[in-house]
Amino acid sequence: MRAETPFFFVVNPTSGLGHRFSGIATRLRRLGVAFSSAATMGPGDATVLSSLARHHDFRAIVCVGGDGTLNEVVNGLATPDGRIDDRAVVGIVPSGTAQDFARGMGIPLTRDDAIDVLLNGRESRIDVGRITFPDGHIHFFVNVAGAGFDAEVAEKAAEVRGPAIASIPAHMLGFASALAGYQNKQISINVEDSPGQATQVKCSLLVVANGPSYAGMMQMAPEALVDDGLLDVVVIGDVPTFELLLNLPRAMTGAHLTHEKVHAYRARALTIDSSDGALLQADGDVIGRLPARIDVLPGALRVLR
Repeated sequence: MRAETPFFFVVNPTSGLGHRFSGIATRLRRLGVAFSSAATMGPGDATVLSSLARHHDFRAIVCVGGDGTLNEVVNGLATPDGRIDDRAVVGIVPSGTAQDFARGMGIPLTRDDAIDVLLNGRESRIDVGRITFPDGHIHFFVNVAGAGFDAEVAEKAAEVRGPAIASIPAHMLGFASALAGYQNKQISINVEDSPGQATQVKCSLLVVANGPSYAGMMQMAPEALVDDGLLDVVVIGDVPTFELLLNLPRAMTGAHLTHEKVHAYRARALTIDSSDGALLQADGDVIGRLPARIDVLPGALRVLR
């Protein structure tokens, strides 16, 4: 470990640059810990900052933000061959909406405890999900990718989010808007681990999970592990939106997996397509439309936890 080199903090201002990071900085200075920091100004900035930082000898690149900011940080570590730069170590001080990845990893959600993990935690290698579009564009995710209802919620939330509407109310408005007009999608799933004819399903939601936590409090893939070299696929079938809403509480504990129209399995790689042009989200942000190939890169990311 390169204890003498500073941490580099990538800070999302909407996550509390004015007070949350100032508290982090104050504590680090009191402890005599060297660090550098930079704030994002808009979407994509965390990717640029992370990409620049990975070429320096930082102890860790630390994300101060939520799952979306972390997703950008990880995508900033992409190499030309479609993998993750092995030199970089990522740290996390959770400060966002859902904190699904931090919850699933057991990283403390409180500031001081998260800082203690940065200073005293151990380094682990975890899997990363890789999404490849037909044009060759690659996007990584650390927690979940989803097609269908959750992607439409993310799109609606992005449309209303801004200086006057923070992330949580934006997602509430997005949820209500998507729920009112959502139509289930026809999706084709071809699991490469089990070659054969693709499965055609009409579904409300398809989730490809690296970690168990989803949308803040739910356990959409309760048995998903970030270091097992597998992705957990959960398909919620052709249920009407009111039934989906009624069954959401069951997802708090993972009990939704017993529903007759819910199917779950594990895969290393799969291709998904949609005749309905379903949107695809990664760690809470829409990144495009199907088709796409999704596979797992085992142990690709070094994380302090």
